[in-house]
Amino acid sequence: MALSFKIITPDQVVLDSSVEYVYLPGSLGEMGILDHHAALITALEPGVLRYKIPDEEERSMVVGNGYVQVDQDEILMVTDLALNSAQIDESSVEKAIEQAKEALKAREAMTREEEAKFEADLAKQMMVLNFKRKRPYQS
Repeated sequence: MALSFKIITPDQVVLDSSVEYVYLPGSLGEMGILDHHAALITALEPGVLRYKIPDEEERSMVVGNGYVQVDQDEILMVTDLALNSAQIDESSVEKAIEQAKEALKAREAMTREEEAKFEADLAKQMMVLNFKRKRPYQS
């Protein structure tokens, strides 16, 4: 039996498909979801999402912070970022990394919240770049 899997970002519905399984970066580590999974709501951490559409090869994408709800055989993911390799422009990501590093040079003038935001942005951009470099041709 297939699972219904939907990924929503602030800009769009990224995916709405039947899948055989989903492996996602949860707040306590990687979590696998198969059919008949127990109902849950959990935090999503930035990382690599893997899933398999029936009769196709496994796919992956990089995801950001968010939440995942599993209810019966339906999975709903709400996240601030969900990109496959083809959607990532390496030069833009590299530029964002340099901007974050430059901003962090003035950390003594920042509040703790501002510093934490720049550090989180830097970590997320580095994760996106690493994902792209490991999977340069995947769509």
